[in-house]
Amino acid sequence: MLHKIAQNFSLAHEQDSPLAIHDSIVNGIIVRGTNLWILMLAIVIASVGLNINSTAVIIGAMLISPLMGPIIGIGYGLGTYDFDLVRQAIKNFVFTVIVSLVVSTLYFSVSPLNEAHSELLARTSPNIYDVLIAFFGGLAGFIAIVSRQKGNVITGVAIATALMPPLCTAGYGVATNQWSFLAGALYLFTINTVFIALAALIATRLFGQPLILQTDPTKKQMANSYVSAIVFLTLIPSVILGISFINQDHFNRLAKRFVSDIKIENNYLLHYDINPSRRQISLTFGGMGLTEAQKEELSHQLRLQSPVAELNIQQGFSFSQLGDINIQTELLRTELARLREDVTALTMVNQENILTEQSLAQTLLTEIQVFYPEVVKLSIAKTEQVSEDAPANQQILLVKLNKINKKPAVLRDKLTIWAKKRLQNENLMVLISPITATTLPTP
Repeated sequence: MLHKIAQNFSLAHEQDSPLAIHDSIVNGIIVRGTNLWILMLAIVIASVGLNINSTAVIIGAMLISPLMGPIIGIGYGLGTYDFDLVRQAIKNFVFTVIVSLVVSTLYFSVSPLNEAHSELLARTSPNIYDVLIAFFGGLAGFIAIVSRQKGNVITGVAIATALMPPLCTAGYGVATNQWSFLAGALYLFTINTVFIALAALIATRLFGQPLILQTDPTKKQMANSYVSAIVFLTLIPSVILGISFINQDHFNRLAKRFVSDIKIENNYLLHYDINPSRRQISLTFGGMGLTEAQKEELSHQLRLQSPVAELNIQQGFSFSQLGDINIQTELLRTELARLREDVTALTMVNQENILTEQSLAQTLLTEIQVFYPEVVKLSIAKTEQVSEDAPANQQILLVKLNKINKKPAVLRDKLTIWAKKRLQNENLMVLISPITATTLPTP
C-alpha cells in the first residue's frame, strides 16, 4: 500500500534524459536575437503595466519574459560543478539585467505618468515570504524542465516568481531619482534570483544529474562556501523585514478590533487611520466632544491590547460648536438689523433736509422776486471746504436770471448783503448762474 502511494510521488518515470535536460538548460541561457527582442518588448509591456497600474498587463509581460533561463542555468551549473556554464550563465544574466534596466529607465523617463501606484509600491518592500515564493517557484520550474510532460508549469512559475516587475520598478526609481524604489526593487530581484538558483541547485543534485566535467574538490568546497554565504546574506534582511511585516499585520488586526469596539455616549467616530509602521492610531470624533476622562479611558483600553501603540484623538464637528455657531449667527442678525435701522434713519434725515432746503429756496425766491423780478430760479446749498483762507462751512446761493443784467456784480453784492441778513450767516456767497454770467459784460 505504502509502495503504491510512494509511486504516485515518484518522478523517475517522467524524467527526461540527462543530456536532454542539459541541452534544454544550456539553450535557455542564451539571450540574443529573438530572446533579446522578446526581453526588451516584455520589459516595455511590464513598464506600461506598472505605469497604469494594470495587473493583467504585468502578467502578460511575465508570460513572455526569458529571464528565467540564465538563473536556472546558474543553479544547474553550480549543482553540476560546471563552472564554465556558471560563468556563461552569469554573463548572460548580467547582460539581461542591464538591458532591462536601460529599457525600463528610458520608458519611465519619457512617460508623462510619474505617480507610483500600488503595483509599483508592492515591489519595494520584500520580505521572507518572497523568499519562499522564489524558492518553491524555482523548484517547480526545474521539475518542469527535467520532466517530459512540462505542461504549463514554466508559465506559472514565471508569474509566481515575478522577475520582470522588480527590474522595471528599479528603472522607475532611476528615471524619477527615487532611490528607495531602486534599492527595494533590486533587493526583491536579488531574492528571486538567488533562491530560484538555489532551488535549481538543490533540485539538480536531488535528481542525480550527472557531472559532465570532473572538478577539483577544493573548487567544489569553495563554490559551496560562496553559495552558502550568498544565500545567508540575502536571507538575513528578508527575515528582518518579514518579522516587521508580521508585526505590522498583527498590529493592524489589533487596531481594527480596538476601533470596532469604540462606543462613547453622545459621540460617534467620524474617521480613523491606522499606521502600522509607526504603530499609531488616529481617531476623529463628532458629537458633544470627548472629556479628558473619556480620552484617558480610550488610551487605557489601547494599552491593554498593544502597550507600545500611540493614540491620537481629534475632535471634528461637535454639537457644542453648533450651539456656538447659532449664538454667533443670532448676534450677527441683531447687529445687521440695527445697522439697517441706522441707514433708514439717516435716509429720512437726508430727505427731510432736502425738503427743508427746497422749501427755504422757494421762500427766498418769492422774497427776492419782489425786488428783483428778473430772478427766475434760486438754489441754495451747504458746502464743506478745506483751505487755509476759506471757512469750513459755507452756504452758496445760486441765482439764475431770465434776462441779461448790465451790472451783475452790483446785483450780486446787493443779493449777498440781503441774504446774509436774511439767513443770518456771514459765510454765504451769492453766485450768478454761469450761463447767464458768461454773456454779461464786465462792470
